[in-house]
Amino acid sequence: MMTLALKARFQTVGTTVGSNFGRWLFLTVGITVGYYLLLMAALVVKFGSLPNYVTAYNWPASVWTIIRSTPSFSDVPPIVAEEYLLEFGYMNYDYGHGISEWALNILPYKVILMVILAGLLAANLLLLRQPNSCAAGTKLRAGAASGLGAGFVALTSATMSWVVCCATPTWIVGLSMLGLGTSTAFWIEPAGPWLSAAGYLLLALSALVLAGPSETRTAVSEKPAAGRKTLSRNGAHA
Repeated sequence: MMTLALKARFQTVGTTVGSNFGRWLFLTVGITVGYYLLLMAALVVKFGSLPNYVTAYNWPASVWTIIRSTPSFSDVPPIVAEEYLLEFGYMNYDYGHGISEWALNILPYKVILMVILAGLLAANLLLLRQPNSCAAGTKLRAGAASGLGAGFVALTSATMSWVVCCATPTWIVGLSMLGLGTSTAFWIEPAGPWLSAAGYLLLALSALVLAGPSETRTAVSEKPAAGRKTLSRNGAHA
């Protein structure tokens, strides 16, 4: 019974996304692009300067080189995950040929993670707008869980670099920019994958909760069953 109920919820999610595919796609792309624009805006506001350089990297060639030159294939995915595609930043030319003070790095692996986040969040937004979905209180709690999960993934997917943080493109740069000590930020960096996994789990569970039947639909579906049971009892007494 529980398996059937879970299957029905998955079907509800699929039906909701399928019937609103254009809106879902627009939200997914918009959330992803908006996320990176927000990161860039945060850097500009924090440091008070616009980016003055853009660097494009030959990502496919880099990936191919890594695959050919890495002895153990199990080492390939984590190395490829750190490869750049684009870099937008501010170069300070007061130091010889210049030093990159800060940058926003676009890594395909992180972009994929953000697209998955955006897709789940877009599905949850569509489910929240369904009139015959779960109860209002459940919607509120599931919406809050979706926001928390999205926050976890967005925080740990940030790829900003800052010279103060050894120019490492990692999510702890955002924490350092908010005032957290650099040493403390590096200390909590290993928690990133766990926070990210927790975020995706919250988003997925929220979608299943939002896909549940409303109390009205449940009551209507149970009412005829109760009526049939009464009739059968009456027939037995007769």
